[in-house]
Amino acid sequence: MKKHIVLIMNIVLVAAIIGAIVFTVIRAVSPKPADTSPTEAAAASETPTVSSTIPDGERYKIGIIQHGTGENSSNCYAGYISQLNDRGLLSNIDVVYIVENDDEKCISEIQRLVDEGCDLLYTIGPFASKRAAKITSDIPIVFAAVDDPEEAGLVESNESPGKNITGVSSYTPCFEQIDLIPVLLPKAKSVAAVYSSTDEAAVRQAIIACWEAEDFEYTAERYPINNKSGLKKALEDIKEKDTDVIYLPIDKFISKNIATILDFSNSNGIPVICGNEKMMKQGCLATCEINYTSIGRKSADLSYDILFGKKDPATLPVIYKYDCYNLVNKDALDKLGVKLSDIAEQNVEIVDYSEDE
Repeated sequence: MKKHIVLIMNIVLVAAIIGAIVFTVIRAVSPKPADTSPTEAAAASETPTVSSTIPDGERYKIGIIQHGTGENSSNCYAGYISQLNDRGLLSNIDVVYIVENDDEKCISEIQRLVDEGCDLLYTIGPFASKRAAKITSDIPIVFAAVDDPEEAGLVESNESPGKNITGVSSYTPCFEQIDLIPVLLPKAKSVAAVYSSTDEAAVRQAIIACWEAEDFEYTAERYPINNKSGLKKALEDIKEKDTDVIYLPIDKFISKNIATILDFSNSNGIPVICGNEKMMKQGCLATCEINYTSIGRKSADLSYDILFGKKDPATLPVIYKYDCYNLVNKDALDKLGVKLSDIAEQNVEIVDYSEDE
């Protein structure tokens, strides 16, 4: 028995010696790691958002086509160029910028950019984006200011575009607009969404707004209308039910009749939260407005990922998150007698449109 124990101990000892020799040899031939502080180690583990160096010989041509001359579209362009500059990429990129109002000329210009061999197209607005997608299935396309790209047929899905195109949506921030209610009107308990029943985008906005209102445990009712008599009946019902807040999505019919709604709002002391600043300027209380410059910046980041990061646009999800502005109309505050808390004032920008008159 003792012989067996001695034999086992000798085997273990030999194995330990061999292991020590192997470990020593491995350490001798392996490169010595540099001394790294805990802070440096943490920083090294982070993935940089901007490449520190771009090869001098790596150059690309980006064709930018903007359909229309609106301020929002121009901001999409300005944000795009600003972000490329901030990332130090303009010295590596040749930019061709085209603004075209005419539909047929816009299509011709897109074709020209394709024929000239652009490495990427940045399309601003739904018309330019849809036409570019029809003209080329090879050149990467990054779009901006398209409401719902999946519904528009630009992508197979917003999560996995599946084609040569991706981009940044300009979907109305309905959630954020409803989120203003507990901040501005903490005593509110009910919301009425008034919208045109024939405007698909407005219908979607109203549905989403009511979902968000219900998450705050508000009573939320939708009033789909299609004519002035329907609007009159909806307002009468809102008054009868003693509704606290009216929500108006971006809607052509509503915009045409907004004076009627605002007269009702001021007469009955019912604040209106609306879909954009244009409506707010007409007298609504507040909105959460898209920052289109931010959309342009995020579009530039996608372009970087495609050109310099060698990523496939088919795998880059459509971006829906961007910066917004919380805006409040001072004149509406005064007319409705709404007093904002200190917290509310810290989270919004109060705008006095009388100064523009």
